[in-house]
Amino acid sequence: MHRLEPGFLDRARLLQGPWQSFERDVARLMLASGFEDVRIVGGSGDRGADVLGVSGGQLWVFQCKHTTASPPPAKAVSEVVEAARYYGADRMVVAVSRVPAQGLWDEVARYGRLGLNVEVATPETLLGLMQAAPEYAPRRRELRDYQREAVALMREALTDTGKAQVVLATGLGKTVVMAEVVADLFRDDRVEHGRALVLAHTRDLVEQLHQSFWAQLPKWVRTEHFSAPEFPKMWDGIVFATVQSVVSSIDKLPPFGLIVVDEAHHIGAAMFQRVIEALRPRMLAGATATPWRGDGFDIDTMLGAPVVQYGIADGLRRGFLSEVDYRLCADNIDWSFVQEMSRHKYSIAQLNRKLIIPTRDEQAVRRIKEEFDHSGRRAGVVFCPSVLHAIEFAAMLRRYDLRAEAVSGDQDPRERELLMARFRAGELDLVTSVDLFNEGVDVPDVDLVVFLRATHSRRIFVQQLGRGLRASPRKDKVIVLDFVTDIRRVAEVVELDKATRSGPVERLGLGGQLIEFRDASAGSFLREWMLDQASLVLREGDSELELPKFDFPEPPPPGSVQ
Repeated sequence: MHRLEPGFLDRARLLQGPWQSFERDVARLMLASGFEDVRIVGGSGDRGADVLGVSGGQLWVFQCKHTTASPPPAKAVSEVVEAARYYGADRMVVAVSRVPAQGLWDEVARYGRLGLNVEVATPETLLGLMQAAPEYAPRRRELRDYQREAVALMREALTDTGKAQVVLATGLGKTVVMAEVVADLFRDDRVEHGRALVLAHTRDLVEQLHQSFWAQLPKWVRTEHFSAPEFPKMWDGIVFATVQSVVSSIDKLPPFGLIVVDEAHHIGAAMFQRVIEALRPRMLAGATATPWRGDGFDIDTMLGAPVVQYGIADGLRRGFLSEVDYRLCADNIDWSFVQEMSRHKYSIAQLNRKLIIPTRDEQAVRRIKEEFDHSGRRAGVVFCPSVLHAIEFAAMLRRYDLRAEAVSGDQDPRERELLMARFRAGELDLVTSVDLFNEGVDVPDVDLVVFLRATHSRRIFVQQLGRGLRASPRKDKVIVLDFVTDIRRVAEVVELDKATRSGPVERLGLGGQLIEFRDASAGSFLREWMLDQASLVLREGDSELELPKFDFPEPPPPGSVQ
């Protein structure tokens, strides 16, 4: 039934909008037409651009004008010309939802006499492109074997039991798996009411999910966006929404046959529970890279046990994630405390105070500078303990001739998007942040991750480490500089190292020399002790650890971990 429909863009859509949907439809149409890279940039400070795209090595800029009753304004032509100057675009297009009046054509002619060619995508032009587009976008991703397995198992669980959970580490393509499952269910007309709801907990994550699904969907599956103040005018197809927006309008929503929750470790939160209880979908699915929750909620009770589970260690062993050169930078270990040969029990907090001396920012900056100068790093993310520290650390990096900016949730979303666009384009060497990059940020070319903050959450540590794990043809590996400030971090890394070494594949993602101490006896002691204590250290709460009695020569100061 659905295959007979012409596509996501039709005359009704052009008439109803809203304007945000028109911008997204133009962007999706560009992707369907073979553009290599498409970005929605409309908003405050956009300099007249709504959508940017790259095709055949040329940068296109689109100014999108959606009007409900009147013809598109003639000023759209001057706006797209200004946008082309600002972004350095090769092609300029004004896309309109209504037939233009003569005034707009006169403006096009005026700029033409000045040697500037402004193209106009009329409603007939857009509908013609929609008709000519293939069923799937040319940039549709081919699934890896484990992704095909995940899709098959997730679909089977949904159709058989109405529940499904998939756990895939960051970089292993959980969004692709979700999109393929939803597309598959629509193709076979298995989504009750013809409506699916994809939920996430932040606006930025919903926006990224929405655009990431496009390449995997057949063109006849419509997509809608629901993130206040944007409210859909149509509900058929897939609605991408923030859970907050859904909760605020729960009584106004139509029924959905399928709900998919991204970052499903949040599903135990009260808002997600309220939505699921109110809508009662026939099928409920969730995907996450980090299934652990600090509040102890068991997401298996909502979604069932994972039908497939691939962690970072699996991805590293099988070569699906970037090779990692992990360096625990602990030149600051206080070996005088270790030399006390104590049999007393110490809490983790006491160990941190007595054993580890904080690293100075200046030392960390010099180390980062060395990596850019000597190992050819291209793009780095630095995790800081606070927004203020992120701002100050970015300034220190700039003093060492590194192009760095702080990115935080305190910034205007448009400012953040511009900074991230510059970072993706290679105009920035590093970005500093606190938790903004934990979820839903896809920058495959990141080849340096720096930890300057302690985290007591295994989930956050894995999420942040995952920012550098995405494979990319433009990087040889990711270097991790972990300036240890908490003994639990050593345990996390030792556990990850053990996991990557345990499989039958000889290729070791974390390398053969994960931890090296300048003094061999000191290194042997601490590593073996951490192997014994790792499971205890990883438990929630402030566990007590007992240092065994040992004896070895005084190490030359300072001890270090590389």
